[in-house]
Amino acid sequence: MSLVLQEVRARVAGIPVLHGVDLSLRAGGVVALLGRNGAGKTTTLRTVLGLAQLEGGGISCGGVDLGRLPTWRRARQGIFYVPEDGGVFQDLSVLENLRISARMAPERVLGPFPELGPLLPRRAALLSGGERKILALGRAFASGSPWLLIDEPSLGLAPGVLRRLAQAVSTLREHAAILLVEQNLGFAQAVADEYVLMHQGRSVDHGPIAALRESTFFDTAMHFGSGQGGS
Repeated sequence: MSLVLQEVRARVAGIPVLHGVDLSLRAGGVVALLGRNGAGKTTTLRTVLGLAQLEGGGISCGGVDLGRLPTWRRARQGIFYVPEDGGVFQDLSVLENLRISARMAPERVLGPFPELGPLLPRRAALLSGGERKILALGRAFASGSPWLLIDEPSLGLAPGVLRRLAQAVSTLREHAAILLVEQNLGFAQAVADEYVLMHQGRSVDHGPIAALRESTFFDTAMHFGSGQGGS
């Protein structure tokens, strides 16, 4: 099974943003969606979810055409979105956050995410940035969804937290396929199998993540090296 985008074109607030995006995410894989600030990476995730206006091309998941489905039905197909801010419910406890998205007992999340155990009664608003990101990935795990769209999980985190976050993503890939928007090149190379390079709303190259720097489009599509950029 695969999540497939073919020549996807999309608008945001009436403005054309995507002009032809092709990618394929296979079950169990991790694809890093890379490119400069404003290349259309986050819009690509939002278009898969039905949160941006699809103008042309096709989106399918497991052979099901998603193009005309509302967002809630796309979620029913097993697609779970982790936005840049983590998407946790700030006024709820960690346990309540897990229960909201859980298709399994929240306690099962503590195996792969043990640091959440002592935090279960704490309000999400009181967590550190790294703890919120781990909670967001814990929610994704608890959902049991086979397709995860994760937007810039490393943003603003210290190197020590990034190492733990990479381990968490590796745990998730044992249960789901992941489409990852990322600005930290080192993080992307640590967790992804493949890359898709975007430039000005188009996918311009793809291949194994180990061969990313050999791409003839690398310098054109990316200017931030191993540091941080926009989306």
